[in-house]
Amino acid sequence: MNDTFMGYVRSNGDVGVRNHVVVLPTIGCANELAWRISKQVPDSVLLTHNHACIRLGEDAERAKRTLVGIGRNPNVHSVLVVGLGCEPIQAEQLAAWIATTGKEVVAVSVETNGSYDAVVEEGVARLTEMVSHAAGEKRVPCDVSKLTIGIKCGGSGTISAVSSNPSVGYAADRLVDAGGTVLFTETAELIGAQNVLAERACCEEVKVRLLDKVDALLAKVKQNGVDILGSEPTQGNILSGLTTIEEKSLGAISKSGTSVLRGVLDYAQPPSEPGLFFVDGTTQASQLFVGMFASGAQIQIFSYGGGFPARFRYLPSYPPGMKPLPVIKVLGSSDDVSEKEHFDIYAGDIVTGTESVESVGNRIYSLILDIASGTETYTDVHSEYHEMIQLYADGLLM
Repeated sequence: MNDTFMGYVRSNGDVGVRNHVVVLPTIGCANELAWRISKQVPDSVLLTHNHACIRLGEDAERAKRTLVGIGRNPNVHSVLVVGLGCEPIQAEQLAAWIATTGKEVVAVSVETNGSYDAVVEEGVARLTEMVSHAAGEKRVPCDVSKLTIGIKCGGSGTISAVSSNPSVGYAADRLVDAGGTVLFTETAELIGAQNVLAERACCEEVKVRLLDKVDALLAKVKQNGVDILGSEPTQGNILSGLTTIEEKSLGAISKSGTSVLRGVLDYAQPPSEPGLFFVDGTTQASQLFVGMFASGAQIQIFSYGGGFPARFRYLPSYPPGMKPLPVIKVLGSSDDVSEKEHFDIYAGDIVTGTESVESVGNRIYSLILDIASGTETYTDVHSEYHEMIQLYADGLLM
């Protein structure tokens, strides 16, 4: 029998580990209007963002996919979509795409409602109703196979590949073995080790797609005449003992465990089946977390090797403004043991030989179930910082 957690079952069968009512602007120009509504309704969650009409081609499509995915995430109980009327994605259309999940979605806009004040009045009234409806939801026992977990690493150093990353990978394997889903990303951190990961692909098609994504990134770097050294590995990585991109990448992929790679997804694309998936995307933490949430992750794990990022306390460990996504922080460096109270899991005892990867991995897995059942993470409790969320773009902005 599989493990269980206490979650919120949605009408389409998805399960949320949080139960937020979200106010989602269609475009950055509507952020202030959305804020005006949300501030009058306690317990609503405002997700302002940087989307603009200046995105072109794939960037525009990716932004649409991200906004839809945010609204569809099972941690979101219901959504108030706030628009203007002149933007590429109209409020009513965005609401309709989100509503395919069966959740309650309401759209308001200056064009449809007639004025700024009318939008605020209608928005506050409907948002108040949705918050009331969400308050009536109850947690029930749910199978662990209903969980989708996102994984990222940072502060990588020489010990990342022997402490925090493989411990997270062990927990990931346990979740996949139980029928759950694990997403990991950062295409730049596959460079030099992509063939190692490709050998775990479930089929030739997935293997080729993975290698093509890395090749496309390398081609783009070359096209721009940029030397990737200094970005991968970063100066912080170098200070922590890493010397090559390949060395960093081998440590980075250890956080994915040993499971078969079922597919390669685009940023903000949801998986079509359970298992382990790579998501093509950025290494930039705040944009990465937004994409994982849009792909369906209910919980995010951030594995720290140590170094300077271990002393940031909250950033870049927590996507400011992404309250619906709880983030579990894992610290792997015994040199930074003085900071362990600011993390959810300390894995530094692996380095000193007093704990095993298996033991820490089991603790991470148990904590995933606790967080899924409503336990708050360290950053849930302590981080009050807020800013608009960042949607990923890698092309020309007009």
